[in-house]
Amino acid sequence: MKNLFYLFIILVFISCRSGNKNIKEEKTGAQPEQVVETTIHIGGMHCDMCVTSVTKGVNELEGIESVVVSMNDSTAVVSFNANEIELAQIEKAIELRGYTIKPGM
Repeated sequence: MKNLFYLFIILVFISCRSGNKNIKEEKTGAQPEQVVETTIHIGGMHCDMCVTSVTKGVNELEGIESVVVSMNDSTAVVSFNANEIELAQIEKAIELRGYTIKPGM
């Protein structure tokens, strides 16, 4: 009976360990990041609070690597993982904060 109990414990331990291997394989099987950097021209920014608002709005999105907003140039330079988010989604987030997207200059 004791041997049967030990055998059961060993089987449970082995089955738990083999499950972790599959999780690792799934993580490494993901698509590599495709980081894209783009400049978005923004209308309606007038102060430092506008810069903060746009920065916060973009940073809240999944897939954003970095964002640098310039009030002087009225631009946002955004680096993002194109496998996770599209440019249109970033522009929409900026528009939802009350700003307009200007065509590239």
